[in-house]
Amino acid sequence: TIGPFARQADPVIDACLAAGLPYVDIANEWPAVRGLLDRDEQARAHAVVLVTGAGFGPAATETLVLRLAGQMGRAPAGVRVGAAAEVSHRSDGVRQTMREAISQGAITYRDGQVVRQALGSGATVLTFGGAQRQMLPGPVGDLETARLASRAANVVAYIANPAAPPSSGGAGSYTWAEVTGPDGHIAIAELVAGEGVRSTAAIAAETTRRVLAGVAPGAWTPGQLFGAALVTDATGAQVTVNGQPI
Repeated sequence: TIGPFARQADPVIDACLAAGLPYVDIANEWPAVRGLLDRDEQARAHAVVLVTGAGFGPAATETLVLRLAGQMGRAPAGVRVGAAAEVSHRSDGVRQTMREAISQGAITYRDGQVVRQALGSGATVLTFGGAQRQMLPGPVGDLETARLASRAANVVAYIANPAAPPSSGGAGSYTWAEVTGPDGHIAIAELVAGEGVRSTAAIAAETTRRVLAGVAPGAWTPGQLFGAALVTDATGAQVTVNGQPI
């Protein structure tokens, strides 16, 4: 649970593989999430379960993309996701993680390829959680979980613009997802949960409980293992699709 995961995760993963023990993290840095998922073959060879992104952000946007892509029935043309967590306290680990992640710049998927640009490229305003939010494409784990959940070739994951004033939306933590079908049809989903750190703790604890109950070895996201209902089961979060509660 302690970042920056881009630096801290690999030694712990190595120890878990050597000991034959399962591993779950709450990483939300794209390099860390992508790096763990790239170790799938190694995890299977050791008969070990590795799970990444089991926190508010990656898991909470993943659940929306799974729902929207599932309704679409085929790979979308594009996916955009964003998260805005209400956090009562940021630890030193969280602050270091944010600083190191932002230093990666803007990372997106375009036509199936990783595209790197300066932070601030592609800045936009998104409306979700009852507020207009100034957002930037960021190097976050949501990018990878959304790509895998949708199989889309074009994916953007937004973070709040750190230079923007706080948004005055409703209380709570929010995620947002937009899926564009091959025919241009757009579907949108939102999720609202409680305080971000507590939501992360609940998602991580429920993921860990289910992993310990027994799952197939390999490198996974929470949604790949446990489906779209994991986050709502763990947190009681509310989801709407195209404005309708589900």
